[in-house]
Amino acid sequence: MKQKILSLKLLLYPILSSILLLSSVAPVQIADGRMRRDQAVAEGPKEVIKIGVASMITPVDAVKYYQEIVDYIGEQINQPVQMVHRRTYEEMDSLLERGEVKVAFICSSPYVRNRERFGIELLVAPKVNGRTIYHSYIIVHKDSPIKSFEELKGKVFAFTDPRSNSGKLYPTYLLKTMGFSPERFFKRTVYSYSHNKSVEMVAKRIVDGAAVESIVYEYMLKKASPYAEQTRVIKRSPPFGIPPVVVTKDINPETKRKIKEAFLNMHKDRRGKAILGAMMIDGFVQINDADYDSIRRMERLVSDNSIPSRGERGKETIFFGVIPRDNPRIMYEKYQPLLDYLSERTSYTYELVLKKNYEDTVNALGRGEIDIALLGPLTYLEARAKYGAICLLKPKGIDGRATYKSFIIKKNDSPIRDLSELKGKRFAFSASKSTSGNLMPRYLLANSGIHLNDLRNYANFDYHDSVIKAILKGQYDAGAVRDSVVRKYKKLGIETIAESEEIPTGPLVIGTKTPFAVAENIKKALLELDPSNPVHQNILKRLDEDLRNGFMEARDEDYGEIRAMINAVPQTCGKGCHPKIRL
Repeated sequence: MKQKILSLKLLLYPILSSILLLSSVAPVQIADGRMRRDQAVAEGPKEVIKIGVASMITPVDAVKYYQEIVDYIGEQINQPVQMVHRRTYEEMDSLLERGEVKVAFICSSPYVRNRERFGIELLVAPKVNGRTIYHSYIIVHKDSPIKSFEELKGKVFAFTDPRSNSGKLYPTYLLKTMGFSPERFFKRTVYSYSHNKSVEMVAKRIVDGAAVESIVYEYMLKKASPYAEQTRVIKRSPPFGIPPVVVTKDINPETKRKIKEAFLNMHKDRRGKAILGAMMIDGFVQINDADYDSIRRMERLVSDNSIPSRGERGKETIFFGVIPRDNPRIMYEKYQPLLDYLSERTSYTYELVLKKNYEDTVNALGRGEIDIALLGPLTYLEARAKYGAICLLKPKGIDGRATYKSFIIKKNDSPIRDLSELKGKRFAFSASKSTSGNLMPRYLLANSGIHLNDLRNYANFDYHDSVIKAILKGQYDAGAVRDSVVRKYKKLGIETIAESEEIPTGPLVIGTKTPFAVAENIKKALLELDPSNPVHQNILKRLDEDLRNGFMEARDEDYGEIRAMINAVPQTCGKGCHPKIRL
């Protein structure tokens, strides 16, 4: 039964024990990138081998097969294993460097860099079509008049990941040999953070061209991907050493031997061969470090003409940050039209800056790496307290009231009808710094007498969409997301248990280092956005629901109630676990 909470009392503040601070219960990193804190006492230490997979080296619908490979390896070595899946190469590189992942499927270029930086070691490599090589493909739409890479000058181009060989290094190397940098050659560049997404962006004409990995592209063609079939290759690179499986140098030698043996013999086993066949991989073989020398040569050449620093570019480029509510691919699709509009209406160019999490976005604003940012209420208050951020505007919301709500949801077929029934259940929160995905639902739960230690377990997911998917899969009994996400997924079987009071929409803010003239020009252009104007409507409709009616003036006082909630935590907790904080 749906429950609407009418007021939020100060007596509920104790449940904010980890929103702005580190929890006294250490979080445990699990495979899909979320953080879990279990109530139950651990049964005892187990040596788990963590095997990493960076999402860009696999087509989306093949990720499940990597899980099958990881499970297969665990069975063969008779030891527990865990797949750790990350969105970007940078995240996986960091896990390897810290030793949090001992084995990983990574791209060729990160292997070259990581080998030099912290001594990563080759273990095995996949063999595809009888070879251990791959290419970078430059692709365009099948109906595009462009026939060569040179004809992409002045066009919009998609890279995959900043550390990708086929998706960034090779096209940058090509430009270097032509006497150009990406900034001087293309009209605009974006990062898709997925090879298959780059193909989709070309097919949908979001970009004019893209650089993608040949293995992923050929896989999509063989699977009759409608996106791949809408594109064609205009340039193919020389062969490169195929993305390998690597291990850290401090891995136990015996463990390394067993894992390597399992990989090398996988194609001889009936089940192993079936898994490999589904991924169109012949098997795993040994590979030499020298096979990656061509990548090293490209790295050296490109480094001689590195991308200009921010200072060298000057203030004509404005860095526009947005807290990562969605994965980077979706964020670029949503916000790039808005930045294009600002480029036309002001005397600046704009670059979308997406950080890994909410906190990184706040810190980048404070350091001056971001000039202007669209934040949530909670992240704004933190940016204001730490760095003196100034709010300019806020979205009008779906009804012009400049508010939204937090919803606690479940699957339609779940017997749960009331918040009080969530005691002992599994709960999925959004990011820890999310107002609607973490702060407000914690209050709603506490108002029904449920605190974190009353839950069976809980998790914080990076994205609101991930919370929905986890609930639909049955991994969690309930979860918390913003209202627009509920409306987006309701037809898939989501039902509301409770909703919060109205929350002010998160503001557009500037840092103290952002020139006043820049702020005023951007503010003027955004206030002129009119949803009744067909051209403006086409820009606004790409954005989240609460931005589609445009913007209005914002004041710091708009966020006073949420500030009061946070500031009251140390005085009302009563457990002595909070240092004194002030936002």
